[in-house]
Amino acid sequence: MKLQARDFLWLFVLCCLSLGSLLWLLSTLSISYDEAKEFFNPSSFGGFAGAYSVRLFGQNDFALRLPFLLLHFCNASLMFYLSKGFLKRPSDAIFATLLFCLLPGVNAVALLVSNAGIVIFFTLLLCIFVQKYEKIPFWLLIVLAFIDASFALLFLALIFYAIARKETKLILIYLILFALNMYCFGLEIGGHPKGYFLDTNGHLMLIFSPLLYLYFLYMLYRYFNAKTKPLMWYISLCALMFIWLLSLRQRVQIELFAPFLLLGIPLMVSLYFSGLRVRLPQFRARYRIPFLATFIVLLAVSATLFLSKPLFVFLPQANEHFAYRHFIAKELAQALESKGIKSIKTDAKMQERLKFYGISKGGATLYDTPKNDALKIPILYYNKTIVTFYLK
Repeated sequence: MKLQARDFLWLFVLCCLSLGSLLWLLSTLSISYDEAKEFFNPSSFGGFAGAYSVRLFGQNDFALRLPFLLLHFCNASLMFYLSKGFLKRPSDAIFATLLFCLLPGVNAVALLVSNAGIVIFFTLLLCIFVQKYEKIPFWLLIVLAFIDASFALLFLALIFYAIARKETKLILIYLILFALNMYCFGLEIGGHPKGYFLDTNGHLMLIFSPLLYLYFLYMLYRYFNAKTKPLMWYISLCALMFIWLLSLRQRVQIELFAPFLLLGIPLMVSLYFSGLRVRLPQFRARYRIPFLATFIVLLAVSATLFLSKPLFVFLPQANEHFAYRHFIAKELAQALESKGIKSIKTDAKMQERLKFYGISKGGATLYDTPKNDALKIPILYYNKTIVTFYLK
């Protein structure tokens, strides 16, 4: 596929629009408890990257999330490069990258302190290498075995990929790497069996948007019947099957395995445009109407994420918000500092979050229920009181 200057211009415009949107979302977020815990006691790439960035640029939300924002644009570029080698036209690759940048799950990964971004990066890098050189880079697989527990699924997908290609020696190598990754990290499978299948699929619908998730399932089915299947399909299918099977007995950590599903984006774009272009223009409406409906729903779900702070205004209770744990703390710390309060006592989760914003433990106690003779600290979003704290 030969690229022209306008293709890179469209990619640049897309990245700029994505950057502006993500910077807006970043400015509204507060550090969550899980992020604060990982920041103060780093044990993974996400924690160490956030802590190092804060050491360089100061302790603020922008510095904390900068590494993941930069990694997002590396991933978008890799998605474009992967799609360029798989799809027929440069415009198709641009569209695949647009889908990538619009997915709610991808935008969440672009800002939150987690390992998901680095998992996406290395998985895309692996698929690009296989696509270009038609061989597996074993040096990269050895590195991946020591990076994150979720790469166990990648090795599992490679085992099935090697079985389909009848590469017996490679099956053994992938089994060894799978065992090595499991030895280093393991996967938490335990507790009392309880089904979370519907909840898990609900989360996956939020990551993709509902209609796009259904099309993703359709794509997996269509490629199942194909004579040759790319590595991307094996990785996506293996990840989904593992998520489904695990959800039958316990709650699944979607952020561990969902990054592998994103490899289905070029496959979905290829399937759609292939079905559209083999038909005469007058018979394409039955393909375009579902596409428009799917794209509109995707835009609506993405807009809900980016406008999550204004959404508080329309909810009767702040804790009913789907992303409540990513808000409030920064504004509370600012309200306390404006009153000259540098230390308070509160519940463990809020205490850890406020610590990031310079509020230490000690002094008066902060409550989220009314107390007599307590100092009221209202948190306002767009001139509406979202929640009120009481300091006594």
